[in-house]
Amino acid sequence: MRDRRTSHDPFEATKYARGRAPVTGDGTVAGYKIYANPQEFIRLPAARRSAGPGVWDVMSGVRGGACEGGAVTQPELAQTLWATAGLVESGGRTHAVPAPASGLEIYVLSGRVRDLSTGSYHYEPRGHALEQLSTDDPRPGLTGALFDQGDLDPYAAALVVTGVPARWRTAYGSRTHRLLTLEAGAAVQAAALAAEALGLTSRLVANFFDDEVASLLRLDPVAEPALAVVLLGR
Repeated sequence: MRDRRTSHDPFEATKYARGRAPVTGDGTVAGYKIYANPQEFIRLPAARRSAGPGVWDVMSGVRGGACEGGAVTQPELAQTLWATAGLVESGGRTHAVPAPASGLEIYVLSGRVRDLSTGSYHYEPRGHALEQLSTDDPRPGLTGALFDQGDLDPYAAALVVTGVPARWRTAYGSRTHRLLTLEAGAAVQAAALAAEALGLTSRLVANFFDDEVASLLRLDPVAEPALAVVLLGR
């Protein structure tokens, strides 16, 4: 039988047990990333918070995989971003968060979004806005960074979900990355549901070269690793 005390299994290394549980208390750091000098600050159309298809219909119809091509509109992107990581009236997020404050950031790689220039953007949830980081076409770099994904040309945009471990490390220690991936999964599911409700298609990508995705967004892959990529199309 394997000795759990010497196991290198990541879940064994991050599990809680009586006698070695973390100190209780909120040690999280509330944080929102803001770029001091974005190339452009774009207010997004307000997100709809009522009407639309029923949740069971949406859940049973979520589509993944190939799309037919065509542009996504700015209101559709705005609605998807709000559903993925936006704020609700209580101040919380639209997705489930396993801590008092979110540990995620969301970026947009735009290829064919109407009324939005090609380039890279950071989503600022408090203002429901995009901060433009670059006007370079991100599609060639993204295609190279994702592997075994086939033709990405039909997709109009990609959302990149990143985590900021420093926000949670004091409170959760070695469990931090495990919780970040849990929150990323909740955000990705919200994105997929929103895309389906809007008549779009989404595709989750977890296989990518981490440093290359970080380079696209000019991020430190240790301080803010990419956790997931969601392709959006029509």
